[in-house]
Amino acid sequence: MTMTLERPTTIRPDIVQQSTRDAVDGLYAGDTVAAFRAIDAATADPTEHVHEWELSDEQRQVWEAGYMVGFQMAAPALMAEVASLRARLEQAEHDADRYYAEMCRRPAPAEPEHPTFAEISRARGEHDRAARHEATMDRMFPQYADARA
Repeated sequence: MTMTLERPTTIRPDIVQQSTRDAVDGLYAGDTVAAFRAIDAATADPTEHVHEWELSDEQRQVWEAGYMVGFQMAAPALMAEVASLRARLEQAEHDADRYYAEMCRRPAPAEPEHPTFAEISRARGEHDRAARHEATMDRMFPQYADARA
């Protein structure tokens, strides 16, 4: 007894090809090697080794018509995928803008206070060295001379 992929007839014909049915029957019959070879043959792409420039004019017209029909049939799914990807891209751009605005809104973290060279020198008891350092810094950076407390 063999089992097949029989379906009750509906308005549209069954899309399972007879060669695929035979391959499945072979699997249930126990001849797995032949069944897998049959499945490979049944599911192989017939255009896999076809190059358009090798076709005659009549064959090229058939090939182009088939391509256009296939493309038109796939167009709704492709357009839905493009719309989905576009929505994901817009969401990612929106998130990136939001993250950038949040990053720019926050102030930079405060740097920890470190003692200056002059303060360290004073702590060591080298007051003349600290005074020379402060005078040098005031000469090099006069704009910051009044900023020291």
